[in-house]
Amino acid sequence: MEGIFPNLLDILKISALFISKGGWVLFLGGMIYILYKMYRKEIEHQFVHSQSWVFLNIKVPKDNMTSTLAVEAVFSQMHALFASLTFPQVYMEGRTQLWYSLELVSMGGKISFILRAPINMRGVVEASIYARYPDAEITEVADYMENFHYDSDDENRDYEIWGTEWKLAQDFAVPIKTYKDFEHPAAEEKIIDPLSGVFEGLSKMDPHEFYGIQTIIQPTDDESWKPHGEMYIKKLTGEEVPHEAKFSDLLMAPLNAFANFSYTNFFMGGGHGHEEEGNKPRNNWMSMTEAEKERVALVERKIGKPGYNTKIRHLYIAPKDKMDPTKKNMIVGGYRPLGSIMTNKLKPDGKTFTSVDYKISPTLERPILDRILAKKKKYIFKGYKERNIHLGIPMFVLNVEEIATLFHFPITTETRPMIASVEQTLSKKSQPPANLPVLLE
Repeated sequence: MEGIFPNLLDILKISALFISKGGWVLFLGGMIYILYKMYRKEIEHQFVHSQSWVFLNIKVPKDNMTSTLAVEAVFSQMHALFASLTFPQVYMEGRTQLWYSLELVSMGGKISFILRAPINMRGVVEASIYARYPDAEITEVADYMENFHYDSDDENRDYEIWGTEWKLAQDFAVPIKTYKDFEHPAAEEKIIDPLSGVFEGLSKMDPHEFYGIQTIIQPTDDESWKPHGEMYIKKLTGEEVPHEAKFSDLLMAPLNAFANFSYTNFFMGGGHGHEEEGNKPRNNWMSMTEAEKERVALVERKIGKPGYNTKIRHLYIAPKDKMDPTKKNMIVGGYRPLGSIMTNKLKPDGKTFTSVDYKISPTLERPILDRILAKKKKYIFKGYKERNIHLGIPMFVLNVEEIATLFHFPITTETRPMIASVEQTLSKKSQPPANLPVLLE
């Protein structure tokens, strides 16, 4: 006990000295920053929850022959949701960029296409879809998650859940494989649906099972992400990349200047190697392999189109005694064709994946593992139901071509009809002939 009090007194003395020498400024600054973050979070929460949202169920004819390029055009037009917010709108009113939620849902094997949008964007969404799919049917529906409730602490609950978020394996500047990579004009099957495996997996759900794929997209401006892609291209081509200034660089600047100081150059003159420097190639393009050049072309293609901040969630719900791991494995495996050695790929995120591995002993670690798993399930369910963009891992950027690959309507081909379990229009609509007589009163 005697050794504790001197140490405590020393700590108090050091703290008093720290405060007397101006340390209170750092403490005050830290407190102000914490209060500022709490304030921003609260006003943004109030703004988002004050918005009205609409759920739209989209059906297309069973003989859909429209290219996925049409869906890409839909998302390009829907990008009009982006708004340039002013300083008072952001920091005083709490406004933030709103988003859409694209949801591919299987309830007992019946597949539906649900789009959740801010209610003031309903006209834009419907116009953009009808312009490319005149025979589509768009109806407002209730939130299918409204009657789903999950409490991880309730041991008497009837059903169990599995879920995960998805992330990119590489830098977001590198695109995933898109629908254009699955089109082969010279092949017998000219169009191969990249999501065919996913659609088949969703159609295999039993009546007591639910599986939802949620892709949240938040429009973002070009300046917030395309410069990153341009810098990534410079790294690939070996071009000199400007050094990003950091706070640590500012602190180390005097030491770096002293370490690099040359008395010879200062007194005798330096920089005689500028001619040799000027003859160096600007980048390594001429010596790059075809594969390396193709990778550069992929990045250039991605940054050439509008982008969205994106979050992808999967949620599987089934009765406790009827949970079938093979069902989720079918869907997870259905995403594998979207990646390759040359491109990026999507993979489940381990932090949000609702399973926990033990380190030493499953028996000894069971209480801790159960708490961690319960927390994961709570947040994945809450994030899915609320369409929350903040819960889980940070969002990443996909362009409209990549998003159209992840959310599009099945295409009917000569050898492959549309999956019967996909919701379709009852009949194909046709326009009346232009020369139809009109009875005038």
